[in-house]
Parts: sequence; structure tokens; C-alpha cells
Amino acid sequence: MRALSRALILAASVFLPSAGRADTGASDAQRRLERSADRAVAEGQLAKARDLWLQIWQLEPSEKAACNVGQLAFRVADMPRAAEFLSLCLEKTPAPAGPEARERYASRALDLARAKQEVGALTFAVPQGAQVSIDERPVGRAPLGREVFVAPGSHRVRAALDTAAKETAVEVRAGEARLVVIDLAAAAPAPTADRRRQAMPRAPAPPRLPAPAGQAAPAEEGPAAGLILAGGVATAGCVTLGAIFLTESRGHERRFDDLIARNHGGYRIAGAELQRAQNAYSAMERAEERAAIALVAGAVLGAGTLVYALYPRSHVPRLTAAGPGLGLELTW
Repeated sequence: MRALSRALILAASVFLPSAGRADTGASDAQRRLERSADRAVAEGQLAKARDLWLQIWQLEPSEKAACNVGQLAFRVADMPRAAEFLSLCLEKTPAPAGPEARERYASRALDLARAKQEVGALTFAVPQGAQVSIDERPVGRAPLGREVFVAPGSHRVRAALDTAAKETAVEVRAGEARLVVIDLAAAAPAPTADRRRQAMPRAPAPPRLPAPAGQAAPAEEGPAAGLILAGGVATAGCVTLGAIFLTESRGHERRFDDLIARNHGGYRIAGAELQRAQNAYSAMERAEERAAIALVAGAVLGAGTLVYALYPRSHVPRLTAAGPGLGLELTW
């Protein structure tokens, strides 16, 4: 019996470890990555720990991996990734039962709210199945069913489906949510039956003929920048002068009121006091008239400058034909 027991133990020591390694290879890799991530956190290398947990997430997209990536990304100010993975973390976290779980859930929700204030959120209206990428980084196929968080600023969004592709620029601010609409129908190539027609050279666009003698050609140049600048400066000057006159009028009004108050409401005012009161009142009226003139002049100059800058330079639209296409031009 002892010999049989030794034989069974020997067989178990030979076969069972190899079977266990075959079944739990991925788990061993995860455990090694987790130990490395724990060491990185202990050494203060939070960015390295975040990258290690990203590798663990790729092996197994678990709640623990999502929460650790999100919290570490938040600590190293990687706000787009923090918002993305903290959102996944809260989606995967079950309803908290105890006080400790509720406190942990609330802390993660607060970190997510702070991260969202620092990034922009993009959602997409593109054909189903289209591959979406932002700044040449693939983010998935439509419909994504989630927001994509990006740093504030300008980004290039591209959608591609089969042979059709289109790219657009999107400007997003911190805390802003934007819907990006990309229509791939206009970017799709023509059907095969029309390719021969497309291969045919287009007729050259007809040259623009000079205007007949005695008839001036329509002016197409834009408004003169110097005139617009002069109009703006004159408008600002008139408004400033009006404000100065209004201030002067208020000063004369205060002097007049003081003289009236010192003389019991004006019932006993006489002599030099009466003359000073009359002068203050006249000066107040003159300043008010000048302020009104200056402000009206500023309004007229400003309106004239605005009309000059925005008025179309060519009233007559120009229609041109180029092969199968038509062009409509209007200089504004």
C-alpha cells in the first residue's frame, strides 16, 4: 500500500502541475502583471502601473482592471483615459451593498465627474459598421454605444466604410459634449456602370470674357481693410468722447445740486450763489448735448462701417458650366 501511494503521489507530481499550467497560463500572466503593477505603485511609478493594468485589461476586461486603469490615469492627469475607464468601472461595478463599497463607489464617481470637466466627449452619427478613428487612432466600429473622451482642442475625425471614407475637423472645449455627423454617401465612389463616363476627360471650363467696352467689370475685391479700421477707430473715438461728456455733465449736475441744497432747496438762493447755480446748470445742458451728438455720430459711423464690411461686392450671381457640372458664384 505504501508503494502504491508513493506511485500515485509521483504520478500526481508529474502530470497535475503541467495540466494546471496549461489551464491557467493567462491567469499566471495576469498575476505577474498585477505583482509588477503593485511594485510600480509602491515605487511611485503610477504611469508605469497604469500601462501594466492596461495590459491586464487587454487580457481580461474585468471590473478590477477598469477601475485601476481609471484611477491611476486620473492620478497622472491622463484625463481622457481616466474618463473612459472610470465610466467602464462604474458600469461593471455592481450596486454597492455595504458602507465601504458605497464610499468606494462614490469616490470613483467623483473622480469621473472631475475627469469629465477636463475633457471633451464625442458621440458619432455615422453609417452602421463604419470604422471611426480620431487623430489616426482607431476607436471602434459604429455604433459605438458610448462617448469617446478627448483632450480639449482640435481633432481629426475619420469614418470609413468599404471604399468610402471622409474626414472632418472637430473643435471641442473642456466639459463640452459634441455630436459628430459624417455622411459617407457623398464620399462613396460612383457605381461601376458610370466609371467609363468618369474616365472621360471633362471639357475645360470656359474662359471668362472681359467686360464689353463701356461696361465696367463687376468688382470682386473685398472691403478695404484701411476703411474698416478707420471706421472702427472713429466709432470708438466718438463713443469715448460721448462718455467723457456724460461724465462732465454728471459733475455739473452734482455742483448744481450742492448749491441748491446749501440754499434750502433754492428758496433763498441769490447773488453769486444764484449765478454759480445758473452756470452749473447751463454747463450741464451743454455737456449733455455734446454727449448726445458724439454718441449718435458713433452709432452712425459704426453702422456704416458694418454695412460697408458686410455688403456684397457683386449683386449679380455668375453661373458657369464645366462639363457636367454647374458653378454658381456670388462675391460677398
